[in-house]
Amino acid sequence: MAEPPGDDVLVVPPVPLASGSVLETEGDGRPVRITAVEVVVSTEDGGELRIPLVHRHGAWWAP
Repeated sequence: MAEPPGDDVLVVPPVPLASGSVLETEGDGRPVRITAVEVVVSTEDGGELRIPLVHRHGAWWAP
């Protein structure tokens, strides 16, 4: 049986991490529709983990 993760393991909470469906752009400030939101985790060894969020109920949630 696998050991449970320790206290230092990254956990994404079961709450919305962002809300909204448009983003204002620099310059003219016209809003553009958001199609994807990700949390990017960089590690000390140069690795990178991308966690795509899921759009539900008007907010962006961890999968």
